[in-house]
Amino acid sequence: MKVSEAVCVSSIEIMSSLLSECLYEISQQAAPPCKDYHQLTVTQTQVVFKVWRVSCPLRHEKPQPAENKKSHTDFLQDSHAQGHIGRVFGPHTLDYVVNLCWHRYDYLVRLPDWLLLNILSFLEWADIKNISQTCKRLQQLCCSEGFWAQGTAGARYGKSEVTMEGVSPTLQRRLVVFHRRQVLSGLAQQQHSKRKNSVWHL
Repeated sequence: MKVSEAVCVSSIEIMSSLLSECLYEISQQAAPPCKDYHQLTVTQTQVVFKVWRVSCPLRHEKPQPAENKKSHTDFLQDSHAQGHIGRVFGPHTLDYVVNLCWHRYDYLVRLPDWLLLNILSFLEWADIKNISQTCKRLQQLCCSEGFWAQGTAGARYGKSEVTMEGVSPTLQRRLVVFHRRQVLSGLAQQQHSKRKNSVWHL
């Protein structure tokens, strides 16, 4: 095995170790007039689909879930199961589940916070604006106190020429607060320097 191939295999193994047993889970009530409750779980080996049939309240029956389990391979070959999930949860969820069954994992959002924050600190402002709009978790990290407390983030994104255009409202608020802190910090340093100089002249 070549060195490059060995490095690639090692990287894949490291990334795979970050995957939890449950890769994805979503639950919701079916569209009216149906009131059945659906839950979809994708593990590293199976696609599990559960349905709670909502019965008439006058019968006082406790709903029992109907469960359907399929391996990734079986699910990819079952057009009926795919169509049902697409109708209940929508085409985007179906595409995501199919990709997981093909082992096309979204490793980036599964990285620990400390590692993601380190990666984000190397990005330019235009990249931060774009990546903060890709998913909820990355938006939360881009707006987090931990991200803006980093020295690199402050040096890059605390400049006055950083534009608000195309920035999500949440990130805009974080940027405004950060700029205010920068201004207050600058004023405090100036006052400290003035006091120090006045004491020196005395």
